[in-house]
Amino acid sequence: MLPALVELLFSPPDHVAKELATSRHKLAKEIRTVALALRRLCNGDLRGMFDGPTTPGLRLDGKAVIVDLSGCSDSTVLGLVMTCVSAWQQAMITKLHADAERLGRPPAKVINVFDEAWRALAITGIGEWLQSAFKLSREGRQNIVVMHRLSDLTAAGSAGSRERELAEGLLHDASTRVIYRQVRDNVPRTSEALGLSSVEADLLPDLDDGVGLWKVGSRSFLVQHRYSSLEAPIVDTDGAMLDSFAGRI
Repeated sequence: MLPALVELLFSPPDHVAKELATSRHKLAKEIRTVALALRRLCNGDLRGMFDGPTTPGLRLDGKAVIVDLSGCSDSTVLGLVMTCVSAWQQAMITKLHADAERLGRPPAKVINVFDEAWRALAITGIGEWLQSAFKLSREGRQNIVVMHRLSDLTAAGSAGSRERELAEGLLHDASTRVIYRQVRDNVPRTSEALGLSSVEADLLPDLDDGVGLWKVGSRSFLVQHRYSSLEAPIVDTDGAMLDSFAGRI
């Protein structure tokens, strides 16, 4: 439990200090910053998120696992949750590979969909984790990063910052880019960032709903996306808005 760890850090036992060739007083002083940071998770404004048992009924072993971060408006909270999620996912992938190797089977494919990516890319550690995930995609991992427009990348950090470099680097690591309709103001930046031809750029403002310009390596395709009746409830994001509008009529 996290509270017990915090207590241990504030008052490290003699045998721990001895193993580190120091005194209890010096050790407590050295690790006080860590203890105070973790104490915030137990007694501060982040209390209740990490200092208790896992919520009963939570399943992390399903074929599809969704982590809803819409309630994490604070950047500190988002960073902590994303750090935990990335650590869990990496442990899960490691286990899948170990199980597959033990059974003599190819590892299961993992599809990681990262929606509203601009929010988390401002956190350096998350950007580095995503960069690593893209580099290791050959190990049966597929990464899908979703954002409204490429200008969202500027929200990752100031020009020249590590955060901005990581965010823009994902564009170069992505072998397939899918671009939906763009307002005309965004077309020049999109065209420059993705290396679109003038013909491709001219198509973007007039694309119909569900039609995407696919850039697969050096090849380009216009693709009409279709979904079945089973998928409709999952991808329909207008339901709440339409219900709210109907309630005001």
